[in-house]
Amino acid sequence: MNNCELLNDHQIITGLIGAAANAPAGDPRAARWATEALALARAVELPILIEEAEGVLGRIEHDTTCGWCRRQPGAAIPVGSFWCTH
Repeated sequence: MNNCELLNDHQIITGLIGAAANAPAGDPRAARWATEALALARAVELPILIEEAEGVLGRIEHDTTCGWCRRQPGAAIPVGSFWCTH
């Protein structure tokens, strides 16, 4: 993210969450961005962004450890369901 000094806390955190959510789960930057977003959200006490960052971290963990979905974000996840049912 460029020009972070021009962004407010919310914009920085949502930018990190968005970058992490859109990166392939196997990309080591994804977990780093989500972890940084979580730390910043906790530091400035933004509960909804804490929840979002935790959700993205959980999804990254799932997509890298699930035997069915490993390294294939969204693979075979039913429409309307965020989490894999395998």
